[in-house]
Parts: sequence; C-alpha cells; structure tokens
Amino acid sequence: MSCVTMAVHSAPTPLALPAVDEESLEALQAAVGVLAAKWSVVVLTRLATGTRRFNELLRQIDGVSRRMLSATLRQLERDGLVERHVYARVPARVGYELSPAGAELLAALIPLAGWGAEHRADLFAARERYDRLIEWRSNREGLQAQSRAGAPPASMI
Repeated sequence: MSCVTMAVHSAPTPLALPAVDEESLEALQAAVGVLAAKWSVVVLTRLATGTRRFNELLRQIDGVSRRMLSATLRQLERDGLVERHVYARVPARVGYELSPAGAELLAALIPLAGWGAEHRADLFAARERYDRLIEWRSNREGLQAQSRAGAPPASMI
C-alpha cells in the first residue's frame, strides 16, 4: 500500500496591480494573440538584427516549414509588425524587416524573457509534478475499475 502525502499550501498573496480596464485588457489580449502563434517570436527575434530574405529565415529557424514560415510572415505583416520589401530585379528579391511597431514589441518582451529564464526550472518542475499526479490518478482509477469488476490486480496475474 502506498502512502500519498499532500502538501498544504496557503493561498498566495494577491498582487497589488493597478486595476485593468476593459480597453487595456483587450489591448493586452491583442498583443498576446500576436505572440501566440508558434513561430512569431522566433521570426521577430531573427529580424531584430536586420532585413532577411525568406530562405535566410528558413535556414535560421530550426523546425519551421516553408508553409508555416510563409503564413507567419504574412500574419506579422498583416499585424503591422513586419514590413515586406520587393526589389525590382530578375528574379524578384523579397526582404523582410521589423517595422517600428515590431521593434517596440520585441523590446517589450525583454522583461518577459527575463521572467522565463528566472522561472524555467520552476515551470519544468511544476509540469513534472502535474504529469506524475495525472499518471497516479489514471493508475488509481484503473485499479478501482478492476476492483469493481472483480478482476485480480495486474500484479497478482
């Protein structure tokens, strides 16, 4: 028989944040929505050092497909964060660079990156604890179902 101990945690102290009005909340959701796309932050970061061509970005971003990079660039251009420049040559040459709004957004992400670096180990540990808890619950429910069905536990077979 295993013993499960549960830690008792006190409620966290509420943060003293300024009240967020609906307009600010909508603006925050819009900004986070831009960043929610898997490759957006990576593309913005790669463009921070200057203009890049599509194939340069494709080589620099490990794991992104041509289709996803194309879709991400189109969405960032639509959001006004990336500017697309077509140079009249044969063949045509296309370059992408951060817009002023994209550069401002990237600068605003620096504190978030610091938070991520500071809390990375905590995030991984919390996810590991959660995954173990879910596995334990799943195993317990399976044993309870076997017990109700009258089947002997797997360890006795």
